[in-house]
Amino acid sequence: LLAHLSRAACAFQVNPISSINTRMRINQVRSCTTTTTHQGLLRKAVPSLAATPTSTSTSIDDKTDEEWKEILGPEQYYVLREEGTERPWTSPLNDVKEDGVFRCAGCGSPLFPSSSKFESGSGWPSFYAPIDADSVDLTVDYKMVLPRTEVTCKSCGGHLGHVFDDGPQPTGKRYCMNGVAMDFVTNAEDPELAQSISQRFERAGPGAIQEPIMAVLPGLALDAIISVLFITSFISKNGGNGFELFANGAGIGQLLQLIPLGIGAFYGVSALKKAVRLVLPSNE
Repeated sequence: LLAHLSRAACAFQVNPISSINTRMRINQVRSCTTTTTHQGLLRKAVPSLAATPTSTSTSIDDKTDEEWKEILGPEQYYVLREEGTERPWTSPLNDVKEDGVFRCAGCGSPLFPSSSKFESGSGWPSFYAPIDADSVDLTVDYKMVLPRTEVTCKSCGGHLGHVFDDGPQPTGKRYCMNGVAMDFVTNAEDPELAQSISQRFERAGPGAIQEPIMAVLPGLALDAIISVLFITSFISKNGGNGFELFANGAGIGQLLQLIPLGIGAFYGVSALKKAVRLVLPSNE
């Protein structure tokens, strides 16, 4: 009888380490369940929290429209997923002056360092360069008939805004972004992120992203055509020798006749700059 009881006891003996691990897993599940429940209650109680990105088991690329709607607020969804545009002068990010990092509001990926932000007067947060080529993608957008260069988040594909050629040096670019598509974290809040972004930005250089060829070619062709038309008009009106205009002195009439030449030269230089952009990044 004693031997039988001993064998039965051994059969039901639990390994102490296995028992500890089991209890730890149970506690972790309880903790996750409690946290998820609290987050759900908070999101219902405070609607603004619904716009805060949260981690889920679904990868970013596999998220459905319904999942994005649960993660993003209505205006964020309109801009990031439907390629909308927020009204100018409505984003608090316009007034950010602190040192930090602008991140995607959809997935939290770093996009722009505060050091590249400038006041454009456009009503949207503007930057002369993203962190690097791993931050954003540039594609061609034909929604306004003429091609524009669209800027999207490299990680989640969310629409951020467009880039234009009227920015300051060293790139001459204006990344015109929707503030609602981003959030901002100061360097003091996340020193490790600040150091990492600073190193990436310095390593890549401010103009490291090559524009899509179809975003440059139409403008190049248009500038070249305008240049040829005005220069040809000037030559035809002046017998092929514009300097004869000043044979009897330089008056207002003679100067006015130089206007087509000036316009042709302006657009010719613009076409040349665009041609260079097809070959070299904007910081070379």
